[in-house]
Amino acid sequence: MNREKNADPLNPRKEPSRKRSINRVQRILDVVVGLLEKNGVEAITTNMIAAEASIPIGSLYQYFPNKHAVLNAVGQRHLERINSMLSEIFQSDLTGKSWEDLVDLVIDSFANFYLTEPGFAPLWSSMKQDFKLQENNLKISENVSTILSQFNVNLAENRIISKIIVEVTDAILNLWIREQNNHRIKDHFKILSDSILPRRTKLP
Repeated sequence: MNREKNADPLNPRKEPSRKRSINRVQRILDVVVGLLEKNGVEAITTNMIAAEASIPIGSLYQYFPNKHAVLNAVGQRHLERINSMLSEIFQSDLTGKSWEDLVDLVIDSFANFYLTEPGFAPLWSSMKQDFKLQENNLKISENVSTILSQFNVNLAENRIISKIIVEVTDAILNLWIREQNNHRIKDHFKILSDSILPRRTKLP
């Protein structure tokens, strides 16, 4: 089983078990985030990561077989934080919220994440055709689907709407960032989403 897992070039070479190893891996991921912000995805190399983290290249390869595995680990950490963000929305008091209120809340939350989560925008933008990213978006849409279930949307429609929200929000917010956070783009998207997504009553 472990052999099959490690055959995937995007998987870590080994999972850290001791606190020191866990801290070292987190340090590596933090370094990569800084390099993403400074240099972008294409310029990053394993030698650059090791040098910036002040570790031997062999130590890096103990955990990650290549730079793509490190980037994937950063992406997985982003995904965990997105899921935590969506869980907070799900667990918040949505009583009296309209459909439009909820969509606006999700859009604003994603927009804030794009702006405040280091390394997210450059990594996410560069991985558009990556299968792992498609899997991540699917997981995010499942969480959005959980939130929407409170509006008594039927299951099939719920899944479609969730995918629309995640994929379109992702595309629009990437444009928003390229346009230097032009808030009119985000506001127009909210208006557009209200017109293309079905109307729902407020939560009881």
